[in-house]
Amino acid sequence: MLRRVHVPTIHAADLELPENEAHHVRDVLRLEVDDELELFDPAGRTARAAITAISAMGVTVRIKEVIEPCQLTRLTIGSAVPKGDRADWMIEKLSELGVHRFVPLQTERSIVHPQGTSKFERWARIAAESAKQSRRSGIMQIERLMPLDACIDAAAPLSLYLAPRASALLSSLEAQVSDLTLFIGPEGGWTDAELALFGSHSVAPARLTDSILRIETAAIAAAAVAQCVLSASFSNHRSKI
Repeated sequence: MLRRVHVPTIHAADLELPENEAHHVRDVLRLEVDDELELFDPAGRTARAAITAISAMGVTVRIKEVIEPCQLTRLTIGSAVPKGDRADWMIEKLSELGVHRFVPLQTERSIVHPQGTSKFERWARIAAESAKQSRRSGIMQIERLMPLDACIDAAAPLSLYLAPRASALLSSLEAQVSDLTLFIGPEGGWTDAELALFGSHSVAPARLTDSILRIETAAIAAAAVAQCVLSASFSNHRSKI
């Protein structure tokens, strides 16, 4: 299996690897000229490439084949943010599960409201490393902190919010859609005003389990279930065409 390397963009020409990736290829993996790599970019393109030059100044590769993205489903997770390194772990696992977009939510009962650039830069690095390891298509997009109402306005046509007492199970979703937005609330739950906001925008409730879950547990478990539902829905739709 080819070593995977993240680059900002893929084009059909020679390119210089980013400094951190060049260091990894040259000094950690100790690859040599003519060794092959698999490149991937945030847009979901991949490419087969061969190393053409290695020096203290950098690593150059030549693109041999470009493969355009083929992501069939797009899952967005809008979630309150857990404390400390629980958020980092959540980002890593959502990325592994192929989540297309993560939106940190500012809700009425949220405790963590990340604002600075350092936190989002760290999350971007975690998402990129996770994409490299999991061999997923593209890199999970990470948005800046967004109020719940703004996230609802920008959500996919089919949007659901997790509620422990909802009658419908998330796993029972049968709509044939490729885009879905899931909202995960804080551990204190949604307020009456937020529930009314969901209702006014036709965002329906769905239940994951009967127990109360931590934010990161709910987000990761819901993403796994939703990806299975979306994949099955898309496969069933194609088989009927």
